[in-house]
Amino acid sequence: MRKPWSISTTVRNPERLRGFLKVLKQLEGEDFIKENQIKYQILLIKERLYKPNNIPQKYQKYYDDPTLEIPFSVAKNIFEYQNYKDPPMRGRQSVNPLNKLGFAIAREGYGPIKITKLGNLFLKGDYDIGFIFFKSLLKLQFPNPWSKDFSEKQGFDIVPFIATLRLIKDLNKKSKIKGLSRDEFCLFIPTLINAEYIDEQIRKILLYRKISGKVNKRKFIIKFAEEFYETSEIPEKKINNLFDYGDNTMRYFRLTRYFRIETDPLGYHWRIDLEPSRMIEIEQLLSIYDGTAFKFKDISEYLSYISDITKPTLPWEKIENLKNIALNIRKLFIETLEKEKVTISEAEMKILNIDINALDKTSLEKYISNLRELNKKLKLYIKKKQLLGNIDKIKEIIEILENQRLLRKIEPETFERILAEALKIINDELLIKPNYPMDDEGEPLTHAPGNKPDIECYYETFKAICEVTLNTSSLQWVQEGQPVMRHLRDFERINGFDENIYCIFVAPKVHRDTYSQFWFSVKYEYDGRPQKIIPLTAKQFALLLKKLLRYIENGKKFTHHELYKLYDLLVKETTTIGSFSEWAKRINKVLELWVEEKI
Repeated sequence: MRKPWSISTTVRNPERLRGFLKVLKQLEGEDFIKENQIKYQILLIKERLYKPNNIPQKYQKYYDDPTLEIPFSVAKNIFEYQNYKDPPMRGRQSVNPLNKLGFAIAREGYGPIKITKLGNLFLKGDYDIGFIFFKSLLKLQFPNPWSKDFSEKQGFDIVPFIATLRLIKDLNKKSKIKGLSRDEFCLFIPTLINAEYIDEQIRKILLYRKISGKVNKRKFIIKFAEEFYETSEIPEKKINNLFDYGDNTMRYFRLTRYFRIETDPLGYHWRIDLEPSRMIEIEQLLSIYDGTAFKFKDISEYLSYISDITKPTLPWEKIENLKNIALNIRKLFIETLEKEKVTISEAEMKILNIDINALDKTSLEKYISNLRELNKKLKLYIKKKQLLGNIDKIKEIIEILENQRLLRKIEPETFERILAEALKIINDELLIKPNYPMDDEGEPLTHAPGNKPDIECYYETFKAICEVTLNTSSLQWVQEGQPVMRHLRDFERINGFDENIYCIFVAPKVHRDTYSQFWFSVKYEYDGRPQKIIPLTAKQFALLLKKLLRYIENGKKFTHHELYKLYDLLVKETTTIGSFSEWAKRINKVLELWVEEKI
């Protein structure tokens, strides 16, 4: 039976790979023999990157209280308690995506464990996640001498990233409907196992689009799956696997910034297309690569290839191609300026007017990076204009924040985007700065990194950070409390311990232990100084927007002074009450009075 290709079934979130790689770094230089395969899996348990299904009762305390460090001996006992038939295989499975994506070389019989240059770049704190996964996915191919999973004998001959670029580009020429829907991507991309089949796959996509009705589309999907898997009866699991693989692949592909993802407000239903601002690069890539796999004489040559961060050769290493990229980005930027009637600063105009022909290769690369940032800034400005006074958008955000069922569906980065949009709607900030990595349109690629606040807010009279989480479990206080207080303290230090610095913490539900931890920090101290933290449920945060909505509907202006008044009141409440549970009740009461303008 044939099978679809996949990037990683072990790690759904690409950013989690960094943790797996960090643990493997501890074993670098040692051979990946069976003992180290087991040790690697034990270390993953120790570092809480992997949780087995069966935890002995005597070790449950380590999971009930994540502040407790798991000793290696305990992690080893937990691992052995699983009674795996092939214990070393667990370590091999966990390291597999790191090998497959070119971040490491770790396999028995192939020398010491090695973290590649790309892998070491990934481990640095200041890495560009787009560059990391672009370089990685350019090398991902089936077949390759390093893997027996997808062989030439099974029909594989594909570099999935390149082949997908080519498929969408060619499809867009033949259809008024641009890009691929979620269902189309999940059905037709993981099953594209050979670049020679691109035209045939496009034919099937166009046929699928002509079919009307859920029942008929379902019949098509079953027949398509049966033909691909070469079976007369298709288990439902096989069809579901295609959607799991497709969703997972999209997450990896979008990190490169070569694909544009459009989603519904919840980020659940999505559509994928080529990123317009990178079309010149895409065309240049497709002019020299057609999506077929590279040929290697042996494993040694392949391992040398994945270890070399300069491979494969990129077309824009030629200066003329770089100039064309810069000209295209500048052209698109000017077109957007004219269309949206936006005026830019004198400094930004100077960037636009730079003579490209006078720049060397290094200067051109930096100039292109500056143009992209300028373009992203423009897109964010346009989105901000579209948000202002947008009653429908405000109501949409309120509906999401008040609905626990909807909140359970969304991804962390979507929740961060929704809160950032809500804060921008108020309209008189100096800067609202989400810290999640963005695509060229300013949309989040993933959630904010753990070493930064989720959102930074700068107003004329005060500053704040906004920390958001979808975690509502009893461990919320452990996983969110300390990081939030640490982020606020770092933000206070950077801004000179200004007395008007707040932290707004938003979650679907705030656990009582989280109230307790923040209560102590506000009423007494954290690391020697009191802090100004305001825990709000998503429903409570929606009250801010309801007041804003009423102002707009009555023709009144809502300013950040209203927010400052509320934040100040909520912090001062701690001086007159004696318990965190009473504070939690007062927060709700003060909010209601503030909304009704009775305080």
